[in-house]
Amino acid sequence: MKRVESVLKLNALVFDKIYFERNGMKNDEKLELSFSVSVGTNITNQNEKKVSLSVKGNKAEEYVFEVQATGYFTYEGDSDDAIIQQNAVAIVMPYVRSEISLLTAQPGVEPVVLPPFNIVEMMK
Repeated sequence: MKRVESVLKLNALVFDKIYFERNGMKNDEKLELSFSVSVGTNITNQNEKKVSLSVKGNKAEEYVFEVQATGYFTYEGDSDDAIIQQNAVAIVMPYVRSEISLLTAQPGVEPVVLPPFNIVEMMK
């Protein structure tokens, strides 16, 4: 059987921002989440992408947080940029999800466990 190499490769992943601020004690307010994605291309090598995913959370009168991670990717061949971006975000998302759970797993805070997301819908 021939081994198939992925055309998208994660070369490095870093957390650019990990922020938590407590504003009060545990309450029954709903956690509001917002997501943002930033994609850049290396000017000297069009096959190198930098994909940043940021998740901000705000639970009124309890806490706010922000976690941002950036993945540095290369890809080979002719591929649709939208597909590459979606796949790159799908690769970075579990790292962000895990960091949010770790960040909120502290005394007096109900840990935030983000569900799986439909990345295609999120990117629209």
